Amino acid sequence: MNPLWLSYVPYTIAQQILEAAGASPIGHVKRGDAVALFADVSGFTALSEALGQAGRAGTEELTQILNAYFETMIDVIRSYGGIVAQFGGDALTALFPYISHTRQATTRRAIQCGLDMQANMDRYQAIETSAGTFTLTMKAGVGGGTYLLTTVGTPAVGLKTVIAGRALDYCAEAEHKADQGEVVVHNYLLPFAGRLRSSSERGKFTLVGRLMHRALENPLPPLERDLTDAERATFSAFLHPIIARRHTRGQSGFINEHRKVTVLFVKFGGFDYDRDRQVGAKLQTYFSSVMAIIQRYDGYLNKIDMGDKGSKYMVLFGAPVAHEDDEERALRCALELRHLSSVPATIGVNTGFAYCGLVGSEVRQEYTVMGDAVNLAARMMQAADDGQILASDNTYRQAATSFDWDSLESVTVKGKTDPVPVYALRNVRGRSIVTTQEMDYTLPMVGRAAEMQQVSDRLDLVMRHQGQIIGITAEAGMGKSRLAAEIVRRATERGLFRAGGECESYGTSTSYLVWHHIWRTLFGFDPALPTATQLLRLEERLSAIDPALGRRLPLLGPVLNLTIEDNELTAGLDAKLRKSSLESLLVAYLRHRAQETPLLLVLEDCHWLDPLSYDLLEVIGRNIDDVRIMILMVYRPPEQAHIDLGRVRRFAHFTELELAEFDHDEAETLIQLKLGRLFGRLGEPPRELVRLVTGKAQGNPFYIDEMINLLHDQNIDPQDVKTLQNLELPDSLHSLIISRIDRLVEDAKITLKVASVVGRLFWAGWLWHIYPRLGRADRVKDQLDALRQHDFVLPSGSAEPEIEYLFKHVVTQEVAYESLAVATRDQLHEQLGLFIERTYARVLDRYLDLLAYHYGHSQNVAKQREYFRRAGEAAQAAYANDAAVNYYQRLLPLLPENERTDVLLRLGQVWELTGKWTEAENIYREALTLADKLDHDRGRGQAHNDLGRLLTSQGEFEGALAELGQAQAGFEALDDQPGMCRAITNTGNVYLYQGDF
Repeated sequence: MNPLWLSYVPYTIAQQILEAAGASPIGHVKRGDAVALFADVSGFTALSEALGQAGRAGTEELTQILNAYFETMIDVIRSYGGIVAQFGGDALTALFPYISHTRQATTRRAIQCGLDMQANMDRYQAIETSAGTFTLTMKAGVGGGTYLLTTVGTPAVGLKTVIAGRALDYCAEAEHKADQGEVVVHNYLLPFAGRLRSSSERGKFTLVGRLMHRALENPLPPLERDLTDAERATFSAFLHPIIARRHTRGQSGFINEHRKVTVLFVKFGGFDYDRDRQVGAKLQTYFSSVMAIIQRYDGYLNKIDMGDKGSKYMVLFGAPVAHEDDEERALRCALELRHLSSVPATIGVNTGFAYCGLVGSEVRQEYTVMGDAVNLAARMMQAADDGQILASDNTYRQAATSFDWDSLESVTVKGKTDPVPVYALRNVRGRSIVTTQEMDYTLPMVGRAAEMQQVSDRLDLVMRHQGQIIGITAEAGMGKSRLAAEIVRRATERGLFRAGGECESYGTSTSYLVWHHIWRTLFGFDPALPTATQLLRLEERLSAIDPALGRRLPLLGPVLNLTIEDNELTAGLDAKLRKSSLESLLVAYLRHRAQETPLLLVLEDCHWLDPLSYDLLEVIGRNIDDVRIMILMVYRPPEQAHIDLGRVRRFAHFTELELAEFDHDEAETLIQLKLGRLFGRLGEPPRELVRLVTGKAQGNPFYIDEMINLLHDQNIDPQDVKTLQNLELPDSLHSLIISRIDRLVEDAKITLKVASVVGRLFWAGWLWHIYPRLGRADRVKDQLDALRQHDFVLPSGSAEPEIEYLFKHVVTQEVAYESLAVATRDQLHEQLGLFIERTYARVLDRYLDLLAYHYGHSQNVAKQREYFRRAGEAAQAAYANDAAVNYYQRLLPLLPENERTDVLLRLGQVWELTGKWTEAENIYREALTLADKLDHDRGRGQAHNDLGRLLTSQGEFEGALAELGQAQAGFEALDDQPGMCRAITNTGNVYLYQGDF
């Protein structure tokens, strides 16, 4: 049996798929009558805000509380035969279908279910959390009527369940009439409810206190049998492919993550779910289009929700797959979604960090995102006017220059104390495509002298009619665009005419996308003139070169992104001939232009080239080796390219510039220049800042740039060492790294995340022991080879069997680690601790710090007590005083009172040794008070002895003698000879210092 797969869809859908032996449920529309129950919880907003202050750990704690609540309520719903239809944040909707002769029994069970759910809320009256004690309350509405249930989408893109109808509308209305702790029922159901106790009528609704005769439970029969491959494939289509793969490979622990996400809430209308018999087909048509748009931008349709607050759906960008331009993708997607139907959609957008994972219980759950970032997106949708797209400041700041906006007055939204800034998205901003050519860099270029010398040499060749192609390649953030801008500047100074275009990550299926702007520039298109006038001038220009070229003008439509009517010549050409004729036309025009003026063609982000654009690049590249043309290509490492660039890279006149990381001097120069511009700070930068930034950025110019920007944005003094040490990575840097990780195959991605728990330096042999689901040793080594090829890790040079690896960038290790759910991290740390204990049992003392670290990040308190103590004692013996203090301070809260005295005294001894006498005296007196309370004679004697020794050091001899006298008496009573010797020795030292020989 595979109950896990069934838990992601409502019971009725699961039943339908099993009865159909895995056949696609698309197009199957189930209509019927049902009682619907909508239960919403109050208190989660306050709890969410409070736990949100604790960051990711707080968000995860909130989700654990929510899941515990869901598990209880789902069990109650199922016990009465209810179907958990959908989740909505902290709300649940359940359906109780009926036919005419079961209406009364079903109605009674649904009402009883709501009452029992309320009774279970007693356990949530005082929830203890890390942020304090909170209370949750619930209100529930019960309504009846027709419902519609169908599945929309395509197996290739994904499937989603749609549940709608009057039953959901009425239960939502009933819930709005309820106060906390109440169950309100639509009056339509009262004749079928039997005798009940009600306290008030509220229009068409009634508050129900209890049923006079309790309804009996009637759970749905379990769906128990093993799944066929076809059935499993159908169920998996309801999940994102990455989530489905993790389930299939037994890697469910890596589903829950913390990620930066951009969330769209889309409210739509125009459908009659109750009376339109074709509404199922219309929904399929609509959501097929919705999914196609979302897929084009690589987003994820997470849920479709009908009932409370109308019909809406939620789209995610950044989870479970991230891109560095998720904000722009989301906004472009929103613009397309807005006008998809006759009734314009209303959309809210927000960006922020969220918990991304499973909510619900093992019998009914969904993958979703939780947190303030999600809530604010929903509030944006609610605040928007019909057909409007409202974005928060978080999203606006990330994409302000790429779109046209209207700045609106701040709005007050639920869950926020202060008004929230909002911006209305109007359209994509018309802009020049070639940013590298026009960007005004305020800082001089750092480094890259060797690369620029090669470029200068190639420019010399171009001016001698020997065309060249230059490829700039490197990982994101290495300065490709900055170098390209410098090449453009140098080429322009030498008289080359520039034209350029940029690929888009979501444009890999848009033919000739990168060439649109290039050819409009080369043909001299003037946006101010009518298109007809432009085409007439273009035809004249082509005919002046060769009359045959002018007759082929209609072929230019695709590369100019225009619709040009065919003429007699072009109308008869088939697709293959049109393509080759277009390519020869463009080559002829380029070669003619290059006789007049040398040309520079810039193609950015070529790793996203569409196939036709690449074919044209290859044809042009093959035909420029004897003319004054330079082509500048910018792309990420070839193995990351959407298309194989190999044919162009093999040309004899092609030169590839692979950018390396900055060395220390170059990195320090960039830091100095940035500080000078942002802080007005000239001269040598602060040493601690250089160490910190270079340690994290490790030669990546973008990392360095963004970290200095963060200091400026947060008004942090570059000299403030303490603040610098606690600095979190900027969102832009996090997005860049997580998008790189997401491009890995799933097994390599999980391997990287497991390795991040070990630390920046890790041994290959450890990984398959601490997480066996990674596979056998040879399989893990294959994944490590893939990570090395993608420049994530480097082998340290050690030999088999203990091959040691190093994260190339410490920030990669940090981001991979922070993306893991806290519960997953805790578990992996504990597994690692257990592995070290087993493997290195004979030399465990060498690993005490490591064990303290890993168990310290687990939930195993017993192991924390053991290794904090052992590591603290070892550190104290080695005079590693700061480490000893840290271990003892972490140990003390974990100990029962009767074990604390000895650790308090050890902590006091470290502080005494380091000259922190006030802290030492306070801790000794705390130990003495505790020993008195517990009547612990030996602890009391030791505390008096340590206090006497400390007071002696401070020159307080009378007080010292008093303490030492009590110590000696106590040790004598215990017949503790070593203790007596220590007390007598310390007493002798007092007399010695007093000169009383």
